[in-house]
Amino acid sequence: MDPDSSGNLFLSLFILLLLIGANAFFAMSEIAVISLNRAKLQKRSEQGDRRAGYLARLTRSSSDFLSTIQVGITLSGFLASAVAAENFAGMLVKAIGDVPIPRSVIEGVSLVVITLILSYFTIIFGELVPKRIAMKNAEGVSLKVATPIWYFSRIAKPFVALLAHSTNGILKLMGLGSEDTEQVSEEDILLLIDEGAGQGVLENSEKDMIENILAAGDRRVEDVMTHRTDMVAVGEDITLPQLLEVIRQEGYSRIPVYGEDVDDILGIVYAKDLLDLVEPDRAAHFSVKDYLRPAVFIPQAKMCGKLLAQMRQDHTHMAVVVDEYGGTAGIATMEDLLESIVGPIEDEYDTQELEFCWQPDGSCIFDGSVTLEEAEKILQTNIPYQGEYDTLAGYVVEVLDRIPSPGEVILLPLGDALQLQVTRIEGQRIAQVRVFPSKKTEQNTENLPGPLEETDG
Repeated sequence: MDPDSSGNLFLSLFILLLLIGANAFFAMSEIAVISLNRAKLQKRSEQGDRRAGYLARLTRSSSDFLSTIQVGITLSGFLASAVAAENFAGMLVKAIGDVPIPRSVIEGVSLVVITLILSYFTIIFGELVPKRIAMKNAEGVSLKVATPIWYFSRIAKPFVALLAHSTNGILKLMGLGSEDTEQVSEEDILLLIDEGAGQGVLENSEKDMIENILAAGDRRVEDVMTHRTDMVAVGEDITLPQLLEVIRQEGYSRIPVYGEDVDDILGIVYAKDLLDLVEPDRAAHFSVKDYLRPAVFIPQAKMCGKLLAQMRQDHTHMAVVVDEYGGTAGIATMEDLLESIVGPIEDEYDTQELEFCWQPDGSCIFDGSVTLEEAEKILQTNIPYQGEYDTLAGYVVEVLDRIPSPGEVILLPLGDALQLQVTRIEGQRIAQVRVFPSKKTEQNTENLPGPLEETDG
């Protein structure tokens, strides 16, 4: 090999390495910038970081940025192929020129071999390795490439504009819109939350709270309210001692007041408004109507998120929930809404109510207000419910189409050969039920356990 040929070989190798390096630079820049945390980027930009400012402007239009990167990758790849074909394919032809094969065949094979070798090194060193590096340190790589990518985008702007117009024109011919429609769905966020919890970035309690916040927009007030059968309300003719006794026993600071019946809510009485009644002369002429505050009425189909916003705006903590006929369905409080997000909130007046209790014989006692969803989790079975009910008590009434008698054993389709027994009735409401395997039905109809105990919280 003469000195000129040797010099051309090293020059061609140097140019080829530069072009593969350029391909690697653009590939690494693409992955790094796309993987950036936009919130951190915006914060650094607002703090005066010039490189972060470049990146923020580059990513305002993802299509323009990707087009810029594509111009760089395509240009470097095209030039690398041209250099390799022009120099190395010819050298390979000369090296095997003495083989008794037609020259046209040798030239074709040489071009294919050089292309395969170039493709291998380009994929490894120009694509995969730089992209892996960018994925491991997206922020650091992005800040390093920000300035050169920004100036390259200025140079390539005419080509990017031409590509954009050409692409949009083709999309219009195909009947497709040319606007960027990249959107983040709620499912995408939930997947990220699950991934974060799986990797230990989020605690399970944090995961549950975020999921509950997202679900609040789809959750109706009737799902979290206190039902009318469980709400505490007083009549308009109640005396002061009676009212104070209700407040003392129930531990509530706000109590609805009704007229003829609970469907006729007149307003809300606040316990703190009664503090000035310690004076005997004022207490002697007490009428609860004088201490009523206006009640807020909302439909039971109202979404929890909207009610929470309304309560914050109106500075209220309680709303009366009405059904489609205008009757009182229950009450919803700020605490109910917050508990649907963060879980149970207990103060010094609350008592811890056991919603279920496993028995030594394998049966389980449930409060009638336990939801079917919770019962399924506890019993690890599927309950084939299709009606409007959502509690165990409602399920029993729906299936029987009547109020059962205390102690009545009922064979219900609870799945896995489970049976249910009503153990306590309060008025017309099923307060407590017992679920046990069907094989133990006859053995356990006697000596039924008492009500679920309540312990001070």
